[in-house]
Amino acid sequence: AAAQAAAASGAAQSEAAEAKRQAAVATAAANRATNSASLAQALANTAASAARAARDAANSAAAHALKSADAADEAVKNAGKAIDYANTSTAHAAEAVKAADVATKAVTNAMAVEQAARDAELARLEQDKLQGIDEARLLARIEADEEAENENKRTQDAQTEQALKDVIAAAEKALWETGDLALAVTLGRKAATGLLEAKGAWTRQAAQFALAGSDEDMLSWVDLDRSLAANQDDRETVLYLAQISSPAIAEAAHAALQSSSSTAVGDFLTSGVIRASQDDNKVQVGRILNDDPGKAVTKAANDALDENTPEAYRDFFDRTYPAAVREDDAVATATATNTGGEYVKAYAEVALEGPTWMRRHFVQQVQYTAAQLDHDSATHVAAIRGSIAAAAKIAYQAQKDAADASKAAANARNAAADAQEWADKAIDAASKANTFSQQAKDNAAAADRSAAAAQASANQAKTAASTARQASRAANYSANTAIDAARSALQSSYSAQASAAAARQSEINAGRDKAAAAAAASQAHQIVAQKRQAEIAEAARKAAEKAGQERGQGQNPADSDTHDDVHPEGTGSGEDDEDWWSDASWWADAANKVSVASGLIAAGLGAASLVFPPLAAGAAFFGYVSLAAGALGALFTGIEYGFTSGQFIESVGDTALNLATFGRNKLAKPVVQKVAPVANKVAKEGKELVSSITSGLSKLW
Repeated sequence: AAAQAAAASGAAQSEAAEAKRQAAVATAAANRATNSASLAQALANTAASAARAARDAANSAAAHALKSADAADEAVKNAGKAIDYANTSTAHAAEAVKAADVATKAVTNAMAVEQAARDAELARLEQDKLQGIDEARLLARIEADEEAENENKRTQDAQTEQALKDVIAAAEKALWETGDLALAVTLGRKAATGLLEAKGAWTRQAAQFALAGSDEDMLSWVDLDRSLAANQDDRETVLYLAQISSPAIAEAAHAALQSSSSTAVGDFLTSGVIRASQDDNKVQVGRILNDDPGKAVTKAANDALDENTPEAYRDFFDRTYPAAVREDDAVATATATNTGGEYVKAYAEVALEGPTWMRRHFVQQVQYTAAQLDHDSATHVAAIRGSIAAAAKIAYQAQKDAADASKAAANARNAAADAQEWADKAIDAASKANTFSQQAKDNAAAADRSAAAAQASANQAKTAASTARQASRAANYSANTAIDAARSALQSSYSAQASAAAARQSEINAGRDKAAAAAAASQAHQIVAQKRQAEIAEAARKAAEKAGQERGQGQNPADSDTHDDVHPEGTGSGEDDEDWWSDASWWADAANKVSVASGLIAAGLGAASLVFPPLAAGAAFFGYVSLAAGALGALFTGIEYGFTSGQFIESVGDTALNLATFGRNKLAKPVVQKVAPVANKVAKEGKELVSSITSGLSKLW
């Protein structure tokens, strides 16, 4: 007890320290946000004043230039008259000089104001970048914590699975070898309890049925029903793979389902799918190389091609390719910090501090939108500076005119020295006017080039967004197909359970003993399973035929607005369908559906050669692990808190969003909840992502 108390005290101290640290981070974030907002407002005001001053300066320069020219003309006319007019010429020339000086000063002020506006823009960007870096670091920490949590969960799941296998083996030994029926029942109930969380619909329903029945029902489960359900779940998985895969895999799946061999289905799931996908996977690797990837991906792809085995291609898509993409993304993002414009650098620096998906998104899409911002900014700067240069040309032309007028006045007074001095000033002013004239032309040309570059970046961003949308649809297509498959598998397993229950009850009503009732129930399970096997084989045949037709016609079944979202109720339900999710059994159905669908998705991860090409090939796989993990998380939440609890409702909602966003909801939502106090409104309002850079790096398209 003392040791537990000490441990509890230590844990409490750690939690208190963490809470104190988070509070300090929150306070710093709030202060930075306040300072950034104040600075942004001040800089915006400065920029507005700068624009007005530049406009007034240009107008003033033009007006004074005209006045200077008029004065110079009058001075020239008066220069040839009597001496009395010499003084008038001199006075007009002096006014011309003053006017030209005012115009020149206005231009100088406009240049200073333009530079201040530019400095204000960069200062605002710097503040946004610093805030974004704080947020990105938090995102990276959340990602690392979740990866560690998921890895621990996978380890525990593997241990649990092995423990269940050992219990099942012991139950079968007690039944078949030693004849210890009591031990077989005890071990069987333990194993069936563990399989209540199984991913397969048939396995779960069979376990539930056995646990709800007699000892004889449990013995039937240990003897036959469990393996029958497991085999049926494998067949459901094979059908799902046929529905999402290439024609070659779909045809191999159909052949396995039609085979009379008891090992055909298992062999397909372990090695057959790998062999069937070799050619398509090889094509996929070639497509990746044709997209001119980074060095790491290029090396990994060439290594797979050099080895040229089914296992090498599977290992490439499952392991080396994701790792290589992460490496190349880090290099590309770091390179952008050295070669990009101010906006590209800012976004890249934030992405480097963030999680892996943030760098993937930067490389795929955000770098183009950031480059567009850089080009837009350059276009604006060039246009403003071009206008100022044009005003400067006018101002120095006014200086030249004033100098010419002063020279004429000096000649009228017979002041040769003064005339020469003004002549030199006129030449200098003319030279400066010519210089600014060239600058105006250069800035105009630069503005045109920047505008063209901005349009090119916009086009790239649009293409990248389209690719991201297609990749999202690809992921959603797999998820929606899994949900449809889960619903179908659940309905058939429910039917089997109902038939078995009815058969058992009929035997009991007829006065038969529990053993006879259990045998009747087991026979009913087999009958429904055989019917379902025929249905699955026919569905696989149609899937193979459909995949072949779509491949031949160049169609991509995932590229449809149907798959812009994940549909928790399934894509095949219509207005006349039963509102299956809103009745009293919705919670049980939802839990089962989520779990079964996640199991199908997990089983399909290795089928790299899907019916659609690897759109945005470096993007989709990052979310797949989170897809299955998120769905299982919803199931575990329901088991822990109850399927009518608020926690489960939120978890199911998160899972649907997680599927629709490549698993990014798992990373994005904690940010808006934990970056206090500025970002805590984001989860509720969905519109205040803490900084514009974080927001830009978090948008899918």
